[in-house]
Amino acid sequence: MKRGLAALVALFFPAAAAAAPGESARDHPLAPEMVLLPRFEGHDLAMARTETTFAQWDACAAAGACPRVADDHGWGRGARPVINVSWEDAAAYARWLSALTGRRYRLPSAAEWEFAARAGSRTAYWWGDEMKPGVARCRGCNPGVNDYGTMPAASYPPNPFGLYDMNGNLWEWVADCAPAAEKTCPARLTRGGAWYYFSKQAKAEAAAPRPPAERSFTVGFRVVSER
Repeated sequence: MKRGLAALVALFFPAAAAAAPGESARDHPLAPEMVLLPRFEGHDLAMARTETTFAQWDACAAAGACPRVADDHGWGRGARPVINVSWEDAAAYARWLSALTGRRYRLPSAAEWEFAARAGSRTAYWWGDEMKPGVARCRGCNPGVNDYGTMPAASYPPNPFGLYDMNGNLWEWVADCAPAAEKTCPARLTRGGAWYYFSKQAKAEAAAPRPPAERSFTVGFRVVSER
């Protein structure tokens, strides 16, 4: 059945099957736009161009596969990135996308996430070692601007891989346990910083552990799919 679904996706959404690194594809009208990454550790992956939005999340909730998120903190829904979702909630969204598209969707590993965030750079941020105005949503990062709250997805420039908001806006759940050696996995990592945090938390290397059941207005996520 899975192969049959994948074949139908390739038939009706040929861009999803034929995309090259840097190109985008959408595996289903309800699925997020994905960007094919350069090959990483022997794997071909695509990553969501933006953090998962309320509109994308609400489609999953309407299908009964994700819990309804009622609290948008007064910032609005639609193109705003979804907030107040736990690690388990994010994993449920990825499972729904997998069933919908016939591809395997999941949360990225910390290594995959950092590879995507760096986009070929070796600096603290993909644009350099210092924060600069107009490139990220974080506390004090845009002088003269009230940086309280999230911004709609893709409000700032994309990195060289074509990914938006890898620095700031929201911390993003990744698959890894924290600490990695702990078999019971009492915490999961989040990456990338958020609007509430200062610029050092928005560096590509920054990580913060959180209980997997935690729901916060500073945490969202994006997915990857295996190609």
